[in-house]
Amino acid sequence: MRAVFEKLPNSTLRGRIAEKMQQAILTGVLSEGEKLVERKLAAQFETSLTAVREALIQLEAEGFITKKPNAATYVTKLSIDGAEKIFAVRRVLEAYTIEEAARLVTSEQAQELEDCYLDLLDTARSQDAQVFILKDLGLHEKIWAIANNEYLQVALRRIIHPIFAFSAIRILSGRPFDLLEDAQSHLPIVEAIKSRNAEAARRAFLTALDDWFFKTKAYVFRQAEKR
Repeated sequence: MRAVFEKLPNSTLRGRIAEKMQQAILTGVLSEGEKLVERKLAAQFETSLTAVREALIQLEAEGFITKKPNAATYVTKLSIDGAEKIFAVRRVLEAYTIEEAARLVTSEQAQELEDCYLDLLDTARSQDAQVFILKDLGLHEKIWAIANNEYLQVALRRIIHPIFAFSAIRILSGRPFDLLEDAQSHLPIVEAIKSRNAEAARRAFLTALDDWFFKTKAYVFRQAEKR
């Protein structure tokens, strides 16, 4: 593996290593699918294997790296087939979660969700794609939390984080993407949850999901097709 990192101070090593590696992934210094070797990373950062392993665990949870069955670790690289499988699972699990959120949402949570959406809109207007993707994920995670099922939250994070991470890698590499249009596609979902209409929330999500999948193919995988 290429030497692309330098020694870091001992304080908050795990978080700082993870942050440095995330930036390297998002800016293309580390390539999609590139193999990561723990000992070489520890040597570059001049730190312990433990700190590197903890950072890699964090990055895996965030979807930026993937551990293969043979225990090798790679920068996340998704195929269109992998993306299709993720979206297929989202149609079932996330749609159910959104229905539950609409049934259980409190007035306070509805306001928090509205605030998340407005924050997403502001970020879209600023054209900061990296922050936008994080805010987009944060909006989804807010909905998952409202559904109040920790098992669903764990499953959705494991399934969906990689598609957000890979989208960030691809979009930040220069591919055009309409952030404001994407942000606005969340409004019907937010409004349906706020009104506690579970069926409308499900319909709005599935409609938006079809559009998000089309955009994922068009902008992330460059497989634009006729609607």
